[in-house]
Amino acid sequence: MAWEQIIGQTTILGMLQRAILQNRIPQALLLTGDAGCGSLAIAVAFARVVNCETPVQSATQYDACGTCHSCIQARALQHPNMKFVIALPSGKIDSEDDLPAAVVEELKQAISTIAEDPYDEFRLAKATQIKIGQVRTLKKSLSLSSAQGGRRVVVIHRCEEMTQGAANALLKTLEEPHADVTFILTSAKPEQLLPTIVSRCQEVIVPPLDDDEIINALVQEQRCTKEEASLIAPFAEGSLSAARDFLGEDLTTERQEAVELLRASLRGRMHRVAISSAVNQIASSRDKNQAIRAVSLLALWLRDAHLVQVAGRDAAIINVDQRDPLDRFATGFPTADIRSVQTILEDAVRDIHRNVSITLILTTAMLEARKIILKGRHA
Repeated sequence: MAWEQIIGQTTILGMLQRAILQNRIPQALLLTGDAGCGSLAIAVAFARVVNCETPVQSATQYDACGTCHSCIQARALQHPNMKFVIALPSGKIDSEDDLPAAVVEELKQAISTIAEDPYDEFRLAKATQIKIGQVRTLKKSLSLSSAQGGRRVVVIHRCEEMTQGAANALLKTLEEPHADVTFILTSAKPEQLLPTIVSRCQEVIVPPLDDDEIINALVQEQRCTKEEASLIAPFAEGSLSAARDFLGEDLTTERQEAVELLRASLRGRMHRVAISSAVNQIASSRDKNQAIRAVSLLALWLRDAHLVQVAGRDAAIINVDQRDPLDRFATGFPTADIRSVQTILEDAVRDIHRNVSITLILTTAMLEARKIILKGRHA
């Protein structure tokens, strides 16, 4: 079944199925959403469904059978009615006909990657632009009769990467609709598109995935445990591909360093020395992203501490392996204004993004956090 590969996005899938059932398929769709949220997966599934020879349907559902000749072709993205347009390497290459053999092979591998996993982010080496020659070649192919029954679907991935010439050529193509042809444009930056192109499309916003959807996906893919996925999901910002990128990071160790920073700030007379040492541990690599993760991990840990303060030891927390330390913190600081501390940490993340000194930001933030937490204890 084609839709099964899509994670979440049930509202969009329902809308597309109704359009197919009612024979009101749009000539052009613009799927806008961050990478890894499902835009490309939706485009691929739609192309598979509308080309199935024996679709499975009911009054409200319409899906591909998965076994007919067209479905077998579509599963490998080798169906003649499916066309993908992506950025090509810079240089004199103007269309796929100009590609060197090595790049042709890379393009085949990219298509194979999409077929296997449309959430796997890919890009041809040194690829920067979708060029006018690609759109002209596409327009010429659409003027010919289809070699096979079904609906031709053209997917233009990351369409904001079109050159001005390519965008103008596409606009002319959209202004001259072809029967049984649907264009699907995907973009994480729709503001960079020509307004006239956007106006020719039915825009569908693909929202970020829920944390639970990302957690379930990572676990089902056997990429990590549920505990590890629960720690990763809040940082993925609704993107499965971003969540997968975090799998290469040692978030457990980074979280431990962040919690040690909090503990250092709550020590007695030697707290300034302890803070300095803990800050240097985090800031030593001068990696802005690592520092942001550390602060965010601490904010997440404190979020759990607040839940334990309110609901007790059985609170539904993300850092499930930290239940004992969280319980001790909540017991030791039962009236600490954790929300104010989280605000301080949010400001710290903002300042790190602005390239202010990581050491200065973390030291200042933890001294302020110390005042708030200890004030709560002595109140």
